[in-house]
Amino acid sequence: MTFRKLHQKAGVIAGFFLFLLSITGFFLNHDQWSFQYHWTLPNSVLPEAVVEADKKLFQVKTLRPDNDQWVIVGGLRGLFVSQDGGENYQQQSTHQFYGLSWWGGELYAATENGVLLSKDAGMSWQPFALQGQWVNALAVDGEHLLASVEKSKLVHLTPQGTVLHKGGGEISPSELAEHITLSRFVRDFHYGRGVLDDGWSLWLNDVATWILILSVVTGLSVWWSLKRARTVRHISKTKMKWVKKAVRIHRHSVVLLAIPFLVLFAITGIVLDHSKFFNPYLKEITWSQTTLPPVYKTLREDIWSVDIESQGQKIIYRIGNRYGVYESGDLQIWKKVSDGFAYRMKRLDDTLYVSGMGSPPRSYHTDLGWQVLEAPSMFRDVYLVRGGEVFFGGHGETDFQVPQLKNSAFYSVMLTLHDGTFFAEWWVWVNDIASILLILLLVTGVIRWRKQYG
Repeated sequence: MTFRKLHQKAGVIAGFFLFLLSITGFFLNHDQWSFQYHWTLPNSVLPEAVVEADKKLFQVKTLRPDNDQWVIVGGLRGLFVSQDGGENYQQQSTHQFYGLSWWGGELYAATENGVLLSKDAGMSWQPFALQGQWVNALAVDGEHLLASVEKSKLVHLTPQGTVLHKGGGEISPSELAEHITLSRFVRDFHYGRGVLDDGWSLWLNDVATWILILSVVTGLSVWWSLKRARTVRHISKTKMKWVKKAVRIHRHSVVLLAIPFLVLFAITGIVLDHSKFFNPYLKEITWSQTTLPPVYKTLREDIWSVDIESQGQKIIYRIGNRYGVYESGDLQIWKKVSDGFAYRMKRLDDTLYVSGMGSPPRSYHTDLGWQVLEAPSMFRDVYLVRGGEVFFGGHGETDFQVPQLKNSAFYSVMLTLHDGTFFAEWWVWVNDIASILLILLLVTGVIRWRKQYG
C-alpha cells in the first residue's frame, strides 16, 4: 500500500472522531466562557454520563452559621439555597461561583464578575469589588480579604471594598521546584498550561486545534468530492476549483508547525485515557527545571488558591499553585512552605485546609504545623457541621446533599463527548485508535509533503 493510500484510509477512518475530539477540546479549553453553563439540554434526552458530569460543576458549599438547615451550594451553573437541610434547592444566582467565605455575618463570593456580597445568606447578591474581573479564589480573616484575579494578580481588600495592596504571584526561581514529574507535564500540556505564561499555552493549543479541524474538513471534502466525481463520472468547473483550493489548504506548510503539538495531543490524550495504568510509572520519571518549558520557571498565571491570616499587626499571605503553598508578608517575596499542588485552600477558624491535585490533602495550624489530612485528595470545599469538618467533592460522593437539576450544561455535553463516556465507557478505546491514526496521518502527510516540495 502506498503512503497516499495509507494516508487516505487513515483519514477516512479517523476523520469524524478527530473532528469531534478537536472541537470539543476547544470548548473545554475555554471553560471560563459563561454561555457554556447557560446553554442547557433536558436530562431526559441525555445519557446518564452527562448528568453525572454536570454534578461536578458544583464548586463550593457552606452552611448558614446560625442555622445548619440553611445550605448554600454554588458552582459554574450558579448558586442554590436550601432551607430544609438540602432536600430542596432554589436557584438564587446564575453567576459562576468559585469561592464562598463568611465575613462579619455576610457572605462573600468569588465569581466571573468580581467579588459579590450577600447580606441575606445567599438569597440576593450585589457587587462588592473588582466588578467585571474573573476572581478565581478568595479568602478572609479578621478585617482582611484576599482575592486572586485571573490566577495572576492578588488584591488585598478591606470590609469596605478599599484596596490596600496589589501584587503578583511571581516567585523567585530559587523557590520553584527543581523538577516535575512526567505525570504533571502530561496533564499541564493537554489542558493548555504546559508551555508558556500569559495565556500563550492556551493560544498555541487553540491554533493547533483549528489547524487540525481545517485539515480534517478539507481532507474529507476532497476525498468525498473525488469519490463522488468518479461515481457520476463528471465534476463541474466550480467544484473542481473548490477541490484544488481545498487541496492547497490541506497541504499548506503551516500545518507542519502544528505537528509537534498534535503529536503531543495524541500521546497525552492516550495517557490520560488510561491514567490509572500510566500514572505510577510517570510519577517515577522527573524532568529537571533547567530543561522545562518557560511556564515552569515563573508560574505567573498559576494562582489556584489563596489564604490570608491576620496575626495582630502582621498579615501573612498564602497562594497555592502546581508546586505547592507559598507564603509572603508583602505580596512580593514568596517562600515555599508546603510541597504538592494546592488546588483549593479554605480557612476555618485557625485551621487552613489544602486540597491536592495529584498530591495529598493537608492542613496547617500555627501550633501543629503542616499535617497530612484524611480527606478526598481533590475536595472542592470544606465546612463545619456541629464542630466537625465535612469535605465537599462537588459531585455528591462525599456529601450527597446537592441540587438535583433537570437539565445539563453544554459544557458537560462537550466533556463527555470528548472523553467518550457520552457514548459508552469503552469508547475510550475509539479515542485511542483515533489518536494513533492521527500520528499515522502526520507521519504519512510529512512524507508526502517532502516528496512533493522537499
